[in-house]
Amino acid sequence: MNSFFCKITEDNKSTLNKTVNTDMVYYSELNEWFTNNAFRNFSIKYVIENCIYYRVGSKIYDVPSGNLLLAPAQPGVKAYFESTQKVKSICIDVKPCTIGEAFTIMSAKEDYPLDNYLCAYFDHPHFFESVCPVKSEIAFSGKLQRLAENIFQQGSAEYINKEWFFDLVEKIIYNEYGNCLALNGIHSVKYETRKELLLRLKKARAYMDACFLHINDIAEVAKFAHLSEFHFFRLFRQAFQTTPYQYLLAKRLDLAKDRMRTGNITLRKIAADCNFPDLPTFSKAFKRRFGSSPAHYRLC
Repeated sequence: MNSFFCKITEDNKSTLNKTVNTDMVYYSELNEWFTNNAFRNFSIKYVIENCIYYRVGSKIYDVPSGNLLLAPAQPGVKAYFESTQKVKSICIDVKPCTIGEAFTIMSAKEDYPLDNYLCAYFDHPHFFESVCPVKSEIAFSGKLQRLAENIFQQGSAEYINKEWFFDLVEKIIYNEYGNCLALNGIHSVKYETRKELLLRLKKARAYMDACFLHINDIAEVAKFAHLSEFHFFRLFRQAFQTTPYQYLLAKRLDLAKDRMRTGNITLRKIAADCNFPDLPTFSKAFKRRFGSSPAHYRLC
């Protein structure tokens, strides 16, 4: 039996003891569940079928099938569900000290203090709860999907070992490091305020990713984030080191560049399709971003 893997069913859930400060993968098939200690370790909650609810303070996160919740260790977090159909999920617990040590070493590159890095100055990671699709472009999505496939095919995950967790932690750090920088970039004294603002900004950025061809006014995005236009502009620049307008412009130009590779679409049509008012405006913006005119890029 693999000491890093445990399967939870209705038969053994009442006797299960999930411990603090441990590396463990739990796979569960349950009709109901309730706990007051859901984030006893750094956790990834991957819901495969149906939905699980998590309550962090006054905020409730519903995690439907095909989504995951990433969260740092913290006390008093409730997890619950009740369903006539089996709720299938994977919970991955990672020691908080491992996350702290990994971030310390990876963020310091080769300059960490050799005699002191184990003190883990990042022992309370400023990662925060976030729900996203497992199939999105997160660094560890493939690892989670392969884990689920292996469990379904073999009923276990015998290959999981300490190195598997280290690889997962490295991918988490790569994925979340940008969020840490963004969080630290927001100028607010209270951590909870910064966390809430960054959540709004990330939702707004996802909205921009989905609708960048149709957004004509940044005020529309600011309203989506429940912020004033100036406040949104200022916070977005602090968090992501670019303005909302420049972010949208880059998305449109990248799409235009991709479409130019087909060779059978006129530059005027590409400019119009990518929401540029005319060809000269598109050409100037393209040259500023890529260093050559659209016509020259197409010839190359």
